[in-house]
Amino acid sequence: MSAEAAAAEAAGEIPPLARDRRVQAWAVSSGISMAGDAAWTLGLAWTAASVGGAHGAGLVLGVGTLPRALLTVFGGAIADRADARRTMVASNLARIVVLLAGLAVLAMSSVTIPLLVAMAVVFGAIDALYRPAASTLPRQLVREGDLGGVAAMFQLASRLAGFIGAPLGGILVAVGGLRLVMVADIASFLVVSVVLALVVKPRFARELSRSGSVRADIAAGLGYIRRAPAIRTLVLALSGLNLFVGPVLGVGLVLRAHAQGWSSTSLGLMEATLAVAAAVASAYAIFWRPARPARTGLLLLVAQAAACVAVGVAPYLGAYAAMVVIGVTAGLASSLLSGVFQRAVDPQYLGRTGSILALGDDALMPVAMVGFGALAAATSVATGCLLMGLGFALLVSWSATRPSLRPVDA
Repeated sequence: MSAEAAAAEAAGEIPPLARDRRVQAWAVSSGISMAGDAAWTLGLAWTAASVGGAHGAGLVLGVGTLPRALLTVFGGAIADRADARRTMVASNLARIVVLLAGLAVLAMSSVTIPLLVAMAVVFGAIDALYRPAASTLPRQLVREGDLGGVAAMFQLASRLAGFIGAPLGGILVAVGGLRLVMVADIASFLVVSVVLALVVKPRFARELSRSGSVRADIAAGLGYIRRAPAIRTLVLALSGLNLFVGPVLGVGLVLRAHAQGWSSTSLGLMEATLAVAAAVASAYAIFWRPARPARTGLLLLVAQAAACVAVGVAPYLGAYAAMVVIGVTAGLASSLLSGVFQRAVDPQYLGRTGSILALGDDALMPVAMVGFGALAAATSVATGCLLMGLGFALLVSWSATRPSLRPVDA
């Protein structure tokens, strides 16, 4: 614990996480905002499909990821140069302006694909600024030992937001079209903006970059990862968490269900089973404090890798069991590893290292999805799941045994 944090705790300024209303308000308001985002995404996809068919929906949803992938590292550098809370509030206000402008256009004309593309692109660019800034804030609010609990709180909020937001988006778009979805999203951004501005006040100062340029900051961030073997190991392991598992769940499970003649309802129930299991595990992880969180989290992912293999070969009930294992291990391991990552990274590099980690998801996930589909087509779904599971198991096992991880795994 830093001297500043130790002094704050001794003075009684940091309540236990279970009574930390400042952090809880942020998590709840962020969950409301994420639910609004889920509703917006569904409404956007439905409207794009209605106006432009499958090609229109694919264009609108796909194009929004491009600015995020291109600008995420830039956003990480900004997060290490500017006040995180102000950046987050400004980003949310910018989103509100975009939605209000969209409503104004819709008041004068009908929905068009160019309008939806423009809004998706701007939202993607704003996300590239918001997400890195948000990743730096937990370190300024709680004890280092509570960082894993905060990560679990936000993972739980994200899961619940998905449960609520997507069905809500379906209802809203059916009742009032895209306009009503946009109004709901505006309300959700207002809620989190007010909480960030009035309630979520950092307890600890964070040293910001004072270098001459953003470009120099980006180079310094990459250099920091090269110089810090423990951080490099965590970046590799956390990247694999999505790049190996995402294609199995996003492509492999769908192909398996189709090949076996399982209904679309069954597929939805399997995905819901995973989400419920992850939510329950995230709730438990808020207060779980294993002695070696990094090693524990990585070893849990070995079980997740085995469940990925099972997706390709298990019978109907076995597929549900695999979803439970993947959900539980995701809820526990992601919280533990995110907490270790937050604690281990030098505070002045938090935005940049987090953005480089996010870049792997944004830039490499589409490649991983396409690659898995090609592999499954050339061999079989079972072979694709087997290779992804084995690769994932090797990566996390290697990471768990790296000597460089021991100094930060406490």
